[in-house]
Amino acid sequence: MRENPEHIEAIKILLKRPKDWKTEVLKELREKLALNKFPEKELRKAHRLVYNKALADIISMVKHAAVKEEPIYSSEERVARAMQTVMSGKTFTEEQTNWLGYVREHLIENLTLDFEDFDYIPVFERHGGKSIANTVFNNELESLIAEINFAIAA
Repeated sequence: MRENPEHIEAIKILLKRPKDWKTEVLKELREKLALNKFPEKELRKAHRLVYNKALADIISMVKHAAVKEEPIYSSEERVARAMQTVMSGKTFTEEQTNWLGYVREHLIENLTLDFEDFDYIPVFERHGGKSIANTVFNNELESLIAEINFAIAA
């Protein structure tokens, strides 16, 4: 990864353009790593053995491989950090805070969020889906999603 990060677009995005982080990029990253004999499950085992870090997330593993000083986070740690960044200095209603909790739950498993997720991911769907979430966030859900994804990848 250090020698040729430009060969995989998803790695370039993580290292140079985290604002472009989204589900398709994560999917490409997982596919390319697996194709090059670095499946996520095996990378996680290696990080547990070498760095004594159980459940390292794929973003941390890639960033750390490229730049040794990059910290290694679990998904929960990465999401908590990202959500704190997004929420810092802002005031949210109780309903918005509830929705941010659903987003947090989704991100721990997925590390990315798309506007379309609100229509078919059960945690969002059972609370009213995209139209309700967008209303709750004053029709600014898409920009919030972009901000969250950037914070996840940053």
